[in-house]
Order: sequence, then structure tokens, then C-alpha cells
Amino acid sequence: MTGDYDKNLAVLRDRDAELASHVDRLHDDPVIEVVETKEGAPVPSMLLGEKKIFLHSRFDPGKEAERFMGEINTADHDLYIVMGFAFGYHVESLLKRISRDVIVLVIEKNGSLFRKALEQRDLTGVLSDSRIMILLDPSEDVIADRLKGKASRNVSFITHRGSHQVYSGYYGTVLEICRSYLSTKEVNIATLAKFEKLWSSNIARNIQYYADNRGVQSLYGKLQGIPAIVVAAGPSLMESLDFIERNRDRAVIICVDTAYRILLKRNIVPHFCIAVDPQVINARYFEGVPLTDTVLVADPMVHPSVFHLFRGRSMTTGLVFDMMKWIERICGDKGEMTHGGSVSTNAFDLARRLGCSPVYLTGQDLAFTGGLAHARGSYLDEQIHLRTNRVNNSLMFNRYQLTALPPVFVKGIRAEKVRTNQKMMIFLAWFQKRRDEALINATCDGVFMTGIRHVSCHDIDLEERDIPVSSMIDSLMASIGESMKDAAAVRKKLAERINAMLRDLDTLIPHLEKAVGFSGKLIDLLSQAGQDQGKLDYILRKLSEIDRTIETKKEVKDMISLTSQRAIHTISEGYDIDASDADLSNEVLVARRSRFLYSGLYEAGLFNRKILTKMRTILEKEAS
Repeated sequence: MTGDYDKNLAVLRDRDAELASHVDRLHDDPVIEVVETKEGAPVPSMLLGEKKIFLHSRFDPGKEAERFMGEINTADHDLYIVMGFAFGYHVESLLKRISRDVIVLVIEKNGSLFRKALEQRDLTGVLSDSRIMILLDPSEDVIADRLKGKASRNVSFITHRGSHQVYSGYYGTVLEICRSYLSTKEVNIATLAKFEKLWSSNIARNIQYYADNRGVQSLYGKLQGIPAIVVAAGPSLMESLDFIERNRDRAVIICVDTAYRILLKRNIVPHFCIAVDPQVINARYFEGVPLTDTVLVADPMVHPSVFHLFRGRSMTTGLVFDMMKWIERICGDKGEMTHGGSVSTNAFDLARRLGCSPVYLTGQDLAFTGGLAHARGSYLDEQIHLRTNRVNNSLMFNRYQLTALPPVFVKGIRAEKVRTNQKMMIFLAWFQKRRDEALINATCDGVFMTGIRHVSCHDIDLEERDIPVSSMIDSLMASIGESMKDAAAVRKKLAERINAMLRDLDTLIPHLEKAVGFSGKLIDLLSQAGQDQGKLDYILRKLSEIDRTIETKKEVKDMISLTSQRAIHTISEGYDIDASDADLSNEVLVARRSRFLYSGLYEAGLFNRKILTKMRTILEKEAS
């Protein structure tokens, strides 16, 4: 061990004591060997089977690193995620080329290799650089924690070639984790901007159904060990219909709302249909559908038309938002549901909570199979044909779906590569993270799910059951009842809570309005050359008083937070409020973000007063 190790470890300990302690406990990895170039630069090698792989150039690693980094555009990025540290020559070169406000996250699989680098090289300059973060074989949670607040940055992924040669599978997976996290954050901001008020509005308008209906939780665990078939509406679904029809009474059929019409047209009545999307178009899936034996399982934030149009038995799930849990505390537990961003992930989770095993996925293409976005015959597919003409034909609609997001090409079930996009990659990652032996992908085409058993639905032969599954479900539904016996008492308690919250809002809203005004004055003062410290102190004191008032109104504070999540995430994830932010001083930028947040809270306060009043009206009308 050279003297470099002690120097390096001391610097590392100042930056990250936990990492330094971990490194100091590591032992040598016998597959790592070190050779020196003619100039005396140490270069590590590792055995890959019987082949020796040099992780840097064994002739001139410094020159190799300069050439490698010279190919990367460092002008347009402010976050670099580097896959592989090895002996750090490329990281040193990168740090020389980037500005001071850039972040470099380095992920290294082999901790012993990192320790060997500290023994062999003076890396104090790298380790002391405030721009760099180093993670050794981190979990997904650790990666997510380090990327928190960085989703708005312009990211560049750099894969160190030598490290990738040795650990190609590992770094490929890490790359997908990072991309998925950052894309999810982008999707979340866009989703919040579009839906945050719609979610609350729908919950308010569905309050009667939520108070009256039984929760799906009463069925959890009641179908233990019975197979389930989850039916999504991917393009290949049509090939699976024979399989689904053949096993109608041998397995629990759970379809997503998009696929509901397809099954009915084939005279397949699913046992459960799940709906979670808040948009009105999703209610159209049930328009004109006759009375059915299917049990609708609906999230309370679906559009109210879902409950109006669906003709049959219905149940509700629990509220996913902590900010709205006050409703569930009054109405009782309706049934937790794990959300993965897609209704098909909810359908799989429902199957497992019912106790079903195994669970077969069908129509879960997660790709544009045959250039299509949905199965032929789904409601969305019908709408495409209704809206077609000579200029806008069905091919144009599918082309729009294909180009709405940048394409991603991954391994397919049948083809070497299939086309998908980052949104569907998020759903793919959700399924792949399940690591559930009961999960079997029986989808006929589309994306190949890594780590999940694939079986062709044509090769699956489920056993006949003594009692048909539909009869079992009918008996269960009859035993639990379809509605709450004490619904009137629940509605009364809800009304009392709503009245109390409205009183709190009437007190809070004027304070939020003042906070918007004070933060605007703060921006003006901070933008002036000569700042009046007395006025600054007065405004900051007033804002602190308002903050304390907000904290005392817990129930309405939480509800307001739900409908201002876009503003909260925009600030917490570091997004600019508008293009001019880049030219502002840090003090003014903080003040602008403060006003942006208070404005969001004020608007949310007004909105929540409106929907709580709507809720109260619905409950009073039902009581009369």
C-alpha cells in the first residue's frame, strides 16, 4: 500500500465519512491486477472468464482519457452520470473541462477496485472536488436519493468503456434506473400540471359513491391460489382472446377499462374491470354497455361519469393521497392499491391482493406492435376510426402516437428489437422490479420483460375447477353486501368535517393572499441596488407569521398541498419558473420561488373551498 491511500482516505473522510469507512473495511479482490505504463502510470486489469481486460489504456491512460472526453460535448450539460470509476483517469479529464456549477455522479460497481485506485494514485484533487459524488454499488433508493432535486438538469450519461466491458449487465441496468428516475420526475411534473385539480375535483364529486360503496379490501385474500389473467389493451391482445375465453371459469379475469369492450364483443364477461384514470374519455369505455356481471373496481378519483355509465356492481379502492386520508378515516379502509403509473399495474396488484397465483399478463405489449398503440376494437381504436378522413387517416393517428415521445428500442418477445417510448419504459421497470414468482408474461408480442418468466398463452392449459370462478365471486359479493349499511352516519360525519375545514379555509385564504403580496414586495426590494434592511426584516417577519398560521391548519393544509403539487415539485426539483430565472441573483431567485409557491397555495385554497362546498352540497342533497 502506498502513501497515496492515507492521503486519499483522509480527503474522502472529510467529504463522505460513511463512504470512507466502508472503503477502509474492504479487502483486495484477487481478480484485480495492476501494471505500470512506461511513464509509471498504474493501470488495473480484471479477468473476464479467461480473458484479461485492461480498464484503461496500458500505454497512456491519461491520453486515452483526454481523447475520450474530447468527444463529449461539455457545453450543454450540467449533470454527468458516469458509469464506472476504475482508476479515475476519465473522471479527472472530465472535471478539467466542466464549469463549477456542474454535478458529476460516478457509480462504481466494484468497491475493491475503487479502494485499489486510492492505493495506487493520488486522487485527492478528484475526491476533494465539490462537484463530484461517488457511489459504490448503490441500491435504487440510494440512486434516487442522490438524483433528488436534479430532474430539471440537462443530463449526459457517460459509460466508461473498460468498466462496461467487465460489468456490462450491471451498468446497463444502472443506466436504465437513472433514466427511468429522471424521466419519471419529468412525467410527474407534467402529470401534476394536467391533473392535480382534476383529481381533487373528481374525488369531491364521487364522495357519495365513496361513502356508500364497499371497498375492494373486503375481497383481499378471498381468492387464494386461483390463477388470474390480467387483460391489457396492447396491440397483440387479439391473439390472446381464445386463451382468455377458454379459461373464463378457470381463472379470475381482470381487465383494464380500455380492454373492456374488446372482451364483451367476444362474449367474454370479465370478473373484474379496473378504472383509475381521472379523464372523462375513460368513462366512455362503459357508454352503452348493457347490465353486466362484471364487478367494477374504481379509484375514487375516476371521472364521476364512470359510476353513472357502468351498469353493474361496483367497489372502490382506497385514497392514494395522504392529503385526502381524512376522508378514508371517516369512511373506513377501502383497500390499498399499489400504483405503477398504468392501469395494468393496478390490475396486477389487485390480482395479487385477491390472493391469485399465478398471474398471467396478456395484451401487455408496452410497445407499438405493428405500428399500433392499442388493440383493434378498443374504445381508443374506435375513436381513431371515427375521427379519420382523407387527410387524417388512422395511420396518421398512430404516427402521432409513435412520435409523441422519443423512440426507445429494446429487446422484443418475437423481434430482436421493438419500438417503445420512455413512458412505457416506466411501466416496464415497475413490472421488472416486482421479482414475483407468481408473475408470468403470456403476452403474445411486444417488449421482453427481463427477469420475468415468458410463456406463450397457447401453451398454457389451466385446470377445470369444481366451482366456476364466476360462482365463487358471486357468493363473495353476496356475503359482503354491495353497500355500506351505516352510510347515512358516514355522510353525516363527512359533512361535519367539511364544515370545519371550510371555516379553517375562510381564515387561511386571506393570509395566503397577503403572503403573495409580501413575497412580491420582497422581490422588488431585493432587486433594488440599495436595500432597506428594515423593510426586509418586516416582510420576512410577516411571512414567518403566515407560515406558522398555515402550519396550524393541518387538515386543510394537507388538502391544499395536493392541489399545489406542481408548484411544490417545480421548486423542490429545481425547475426554473421561467426562462429569465437564469439571469437572477440567488436572493431574488429564492424570493421569486417563494411567491410562486404562495401563489400556488393561494389558488389551491380558493379551489379547495370550491370543491369542499361542492362536496357538502352533494352530501346534503343525498341526505334530503
